Amino acid sequence: MSVYPVFAVVAVLLAVGQVSHGGGARPLVRAIGPEAQLFVDDWLVASKRGVRRTLHPCTKLDRPVIVPDKPWEGQRVYVYGSASHDPARKEFRLWYMARCGRRRVTGLATPSGDVVCLATSKDGVHWQKPSLGLYAFDGSSENNIVWDYHSPSVVIDEAEPDPARRYKMAGAYHPKGRRGYWGAHSPDGLRWTHYPVNPILPSTDTITATRVPWTGEYLAFHKRSARVRGVGRRTVWLAASRDFQAWSKPKLLFAPDEQDDAWAAEPHQRTEFYVMSAFPYGRMMLGLLSVFRLTRIHKEPKPHQSPHDGPIDIQLVHSRDGHTWHRFEDRSPLIPTGPHPYDAGCILGVANGPVLARDEMWVYYTAITTPHGGALPAKRITIGRAAWRRDGFVSLDAGPEAGVVETVLLTAKGTRLEVNADASKGSLAVEVLTADGKPLPGFSRSDCQAVHTDSVRHAIRWQGGARLPADRSVRLRFHLTRVGLYSFRIAP
Repeated sequence: MSVYPVFAVVAVLLAVGQVSHGGGARPLVRAIGPEAQLFVDDWLVASKRGVRRTLHPCTKLDRPVIVPDKPWEGQRVYVYGSASHDPARKEFRLWYMARCGRRRVTGLATPSGDVVCLATSKDGVHWQKPSLGLYAFDGSSENNIVWDYHSPSVVIDEAEPDPARRYKMAGAYHPKGRRGYWGAHSPDGLRWTHYPVNPILPSTDTITATRVPWTGEYLAFHKRSARVRGVGRRTVWLAASRDFQAWSKPKLLFAPDEQDDAWAAEPHQRTEFYVMSAFPYGRMMLGLLSVFRLTRIHKEPKPHQSPHDGPIDIQLVHSRDGHTWHRFEDRSPLIPTGPHPYDAGCILGVANGPVLARDEMWVYYTAITTPHGGALPAKRITIGRAAWRRDGFVSLDAGPEAGVVETVLLTAKGTRLEVNADASKGSLAVEVLTADGKPLPGFSRSDCQAVHTDSVRHAIRWQGGARLPADRSVRLRFHLTRVGLYSFRIAP
């Protein structure tokens, strides 16, 4: 994910007022960078007609990509962690959690019995567990253990001036008398050191961390209990930091509302939010919210069985600043359970951001065969991979009746318009308009070379060429017939 360029930070909102094509109210102007501009919300949309906003659930592989097949993994592997692509190493890297049991790792306290492991891959599907030699498990250092937090979330901080702190990790840690969420840093993602001030946040269990590139803030989304309509529930809280050490007072971010509980038929049934992963994408923040429908409570749970039972899936949330968040209008699952047995019960948690690979987005997730309260050995926990086309969570779709989407006035440094759209069954054309809504000469709909194919990067051309007018604000008007419009970008 690219860092938001300096020129675009100068003004996010150059003029505030009602969108207008004529005299009177000043038009709304948005300064944008070269990143993909999504249609998850209407932040860039002045008007639209004849289109509907569509959520696209992921596609999945037939089997998990990582299974617990090592003694130190204790028959469970989880992604509360992080995935990335390292161009220098030409490999994918995945930090994940395994449950090995207490006091079995030399050099780590493992107060919760959990360890952080690192896996690598050349293709994102076939993963290796390298022998790193950092810590001994049952007397042998032939393993891929790198640390011992619960719910480890890694941030690769390209802007960090101290090389020793380029990698940052947040997770739950339970030493006697100092229980809470802790922070650690590393120069390479392998050798970790606790920050001097810990714990960094109260409470414990699940946490994910990210960095907002255009503000420099670190954000920690973590689980805390709160009473919601008279019942204690799992909820998502947010804290922010400039240095990963001093954090703001946590605030309640997401709690289930009446709509979330509409399915419940018994007094003990309710919806809770288990964890949330969030990440910058383009010039906005996207979040993946784990929605837990608590269907029953086991009064006498078996060993290693949670008393709280029910399915968990993943819904989409979004923000423009990282602090004010919104549920997506369609609350159906972005990552549903099934259809394969390995994730038919729960999607417990997901990595703290997608990996962009070729023309796709990949999100790694914790896959469970049973609902949350399933018992071993039927409850098997592995790691799966969800996939979408690039920018593909949401589209604006038009049918056979033509649809039109018009942006607000845009200020950008680029001159090349690229559009991510599926026009394989229809037609896409783009007009470039002045501030008052009139087509620029040479950039009308009839001047545009209409698109009739599917691509994540259609290069839009007009009769006069492919270059947008430089050094002026413009509107874009998309004409869509049987088209799914995912995003656009104005590139250098």
